Amino acid sequence: MRTKEEFLEIMKRRYACKLFDTSRPLSDTDTSFILECARLSPSSFGLEHWHLFALRSPEKRAQLFSACLSQDAVGSAPLAVAAMCRRSTAYDPDASFVRERGSRFPGGIRAFVDDFRPYYEFLEKNKMLDHWARSQCYIACANMMTGAAAAGIESCAIEGYDNEAVLSVLGLGSSLWETGIITVFGYAAGADSREKIRMNESEIITHV
Repeated sequence: MRTKEEFLEIMKRRYACKLFDTSRPLSDTDTSFILECARLSPSSFGLEHWHLFALRSPEKRAQLFSACLSQDAVGSAPLAVAAMCRRSTAYDPDASFVRERGSRFPGGIRAFVDDFRPYYEFLEKNKMLDHWARSQCYIACANMMTGAAAAGIESCAIEGYDNEAVLSVLGLGSSLWETGIITVFGYAAGADSREKIRMNESEIITHV
């Protein structure tokens, strides 16, 4: 079990790697570990809005590189994880997706839907369903990046992409899916590390 101090050292060390060593692939074990960090991540109402696509083949990664505006981090990383989220229609309390996911929880589907429906109606009324779904993917992304750092693997979160192009790479339809966030992983090319730049605690935290 890591101590709090060890965890903070991992957080301090992690940075957004912009160029990876193309000669160093990730092992199957490390890839599985990173994906498990995502799978175990929390999500609103436990719905696990995402489906994770692990792109490892040179062909698919080359296609994703183009869809991500030819960013070097994407082109050089041996692993890219596209967290794709379901569109708003999936979250209707009476939809099959919600019924399937909600039935896993204590109390059964009726108790789940009774609890979920008021929040769904709030999100729908305020046209926030798609935004809400996408934001869940960021939780999985953050956990993958921190987990990777603990394993000595660098990462970078990618928000610059052509959504339609990403959907095409993965063979998904835009009526049902959209890109949540893409995260790339690997070993840094050379000494590609940088100073951690963060605001001081007093500048961004207020205790009330």
